[in-house]
Amino acid sequence: MTSAHTAARVAAPTGYPERAAVAEFFTAQAGELDRGGCDVRPGLRFLGELGLLGLGAPDNAGDELATMLLVVEDVAASCMSSGFSLWAQRMVVEYLARGATGPELDGELAALRDGSRIGVTAMAPAMKHVAGLEPVPVIAERTADGVRLDGPIRWASNLFDDALVVVPARFADGGGLIAVLRIDDPGVTVHDAPELLALGGTRSSSATLTGVEVPAEHVLSEDLTGFVRSVRPTFLLVQSAFCAGLAGASRRCSAELLDGLNAEFGADFAELATDHDSVRARLFDFARAPHRPSAADLLRLRLDAARVAGAATRLESAVTGGRGYVATSATSRRLREAAFLPIQAPTEGQLRWELSRSA
Repeated sequence: MTSAHTAARVAAPTGYPERAAVAEFFTAQAGELDRGGCDVRPGLRFLGELGLLGLGAPDNAGDELATMLLVVEDVAASCMSSGFSLWAQRMVVEYLARGATGPELDGELAALRDGSRIGVTAMAPAMKHVAGLEPVPVIAERTADGVRLDGPIRWASNLFDDALVVVPARFADGGGLIAVLRIDDPGVTVHDAPELLALGGTRSSSATLTGVEVPAEHVLSEDLTGFVRSVRPTFLLVQSAFCAGLAGASRRCSAELLDGLNAEFGADFAELATDHDSVRARLFDFARAPHRPSAADLLRLRLDAARVAGAATRLESAVTGGRGYVATSATSRRLREAAFLPIQAPTEGQLRWELSRSA
């Protein structure tokens, strides 16, 4: 992992007033959330009450995206399930802040920002569509009042009963759109959530849309490609932030255990620290002007961030020893959480493919 950025150039914000409260809240609930004793909604409401769900939306508004990324890092460092759910919530805020028209969606945007409405981003197929990998599976048909949607949402998170979903769809003639619907709309079927290795409290599953009527005012854009390209920098940066947060937690744990026999891991730790610093330097540099870096630079950051999280959790497991193998330990939880990152859309395979095409 190489980069022109160095640790000395990390442009991360120094903090935010609620930082200690955020760390305390999510550290306290991480174990229970991992065991299935609660879900991610209280955490989102907590962040909403603090005014931390919509920082920098849209397009680094108020120059606050870097602070938003620090919040995501902090949450993921304490509880990756909550950090992942926060990414989904923050992206739905981004979508509506960019494309909402009319008082109803303005009200939904306010509810998303304060955490009283949960957001679902079902945009992974749109990313694949724009990359040229496969067409969006949801089909749209025009009606007198808007559009009718049919097709699968193959995977999404935050699929709670009253959640707001942003989903891409395509017309038979090849055009596309970005639409907003509710989980409780007629024709929306959410399938039972499978038991996951980790992230179980995120209510991740699949859904099917059957004749779902969407009014015209709930269509955020009929330029699917343009909309995706406009939100993708923030999409990838927030994902990179939760990877960096998880990596940072494991790095800090490992740093305290490098004595005795574990001194043999000193070189591994030094390499990890360099790679993690590189990811964070790029993350906060790019946040200042999200549309300035090339698509390849953003994709490479996202790939590197996931890789460094995997490396960090494996090193933590090695230096922690047997107690980290206990299923309820924080080390075990972080190792399982990191195992999800290569399959999180955009997957490692998609990232590699897109980077090979841009070379």
